[in-house]
Amino acid sequence: MKRIFINHYSLSILLAALLFAGCQKKADLKGEWESLYGRADQAYEAAQTPEEAEAVLQNLVDSAYILLDQNMDQAYADTLFDEMYTMFSVAQKEALFARMSREQLERTQNARLHKLFLIEQSTSEGKPYIDIRAIQPNGEELALSDLVGKTDFVLVDFWASWCGPCRRLIPVLKEIYAGQPKGRFQILGCSVDRDEAKWRKALEEEQMAWPQIREVDGAYECSDLYGVRGIPTTILIDREGKIIARNPDESQLEAILFGE
Repeated sequence: MKRIFINHYSLSILLAALLFAGCQKKADLKGEWESLYGRADQAYEAAQTPEEAEAVLQNLVDSAYILLDQNMDQAYADTLFDEMYTMFSVAQKEALFARMSREQLERTQNARLHKLFLIEQSTSEGKPYIDIRAIQPNGEELALSDLVGKTDFVLVDFWASWCGPCRRLIPVLKEIYAGQPKGRFQILGCSVDRDEAKWRKALEEEQMAWPQIREVDGAYECSDLYGVRGIPTTILIDREGKIIARNPDESQLEAILFGE
């Protein structure tokens, strides 16, 4: 089922249902979530603007958080938490992990997410960057440390040839990159492609002007070091090697680059 957006009318229905659910403390978390999600999916077409859709999606995420916070001891909680994990805020993730029993936290699925969360914390804003290195198209190694400090900012872009949103981000980055003076801004593209031929084909098609590397299982596992669970993921690093933004949107990136 596709990710959904809900209009304001549908949102009021969803929130009313959620409040009722919270009062009643229903035992069937799976049924309650599927009902909530189903109504939201039906309301997808009613979204009028991207801004409305984004705001309402956040309310759905918050609703999922409340459901889990009230029902973390139920068996289905693990599945719901895994499904919604990437959409929760850092504070929401931290609170939900705190709600888990030791037994629940040690279950494979949750242990994996908790490890990911700790990595995300260690690579969050304000933390020093972690060096990565992998193979360039010419077969030579390139490290992030070879770039940090050479310009005011370096943006690490984790992407793949098969990732539609990643490919749609590239023209945006090209425009921003072209608008920066020399010494101001560098990008390091780090592909998670497992198929080298498809990676090289995408490089030929996109003609990106910045350095590119590709991680390789068992040798150059760059994305793991930054807790990348979905792509595109971008990490913005300043000249001193401090992470100043994780997944900045276009307006945030432009404000940092053009506003300073």
